[in-house]
Amino acid sequence: MYSNGDQIIHPRYGAGTVTGKKKLTLQGKTRAYHIVELVGERGEVMIPVDVATDMNIRPAIEDLTIIEEVFAEPPCELSDDYRARQAKIQKQIQTREPMAMAQALRDLFWREQSDKLTAVETKLKGRLMKMISHEIAVIRPDLTVENATNQLTQMLVKMVQDGMPPPEDTAAAPS
Repeated sequence: MYSNGDQIIHPRYGAGTVTGKKKLTLQGKTRAYHIVELVGERGEVMIPVDVATDMNIRPAIEDLTIIEEVFAEPPCELSDDYRARQAKIQKQIQTREPMAMAQALRDLFWREQSDKLTAVETKLKGRLMKMISHEIAVIRPDLTVENATNQLTQMLVKMVQDGMPPPEDTAAAPS
């Protein structure tokens, strides 16, 4: 399924690079595993080849284009109800899709410029920063996770400095 050098995103462990395959025999059953080196010197994980597709593992983004495109779009106005806001952001995170996560980060960052985030929203924003930074670091081996985080922060600051228009009213827009 995956080959050496493939950059993947594991739903639980995050970004990593496939570095090989290994066969292990446990309780008389031999199984093949992908060995994945996690970004940021967090070790490695072994993923059973036969269930890798069922684990919602996806290829990493190829470049920063998708993030740049999302950050170039006007942010969506988040609900005034903190429960609804948090539910929406949580749902976007759970998709593990790069576009949805970038949109959630953009919207939280934008809201933070004019209103205080709740403690939960601050944690969600931090989680999104970490997830996206790790994905950037895996596709850009010349960057450490810290440098990827700095680059992502710079992209967000530039988004605000470029004077984006006010958020769109998503309540009026059809879904």
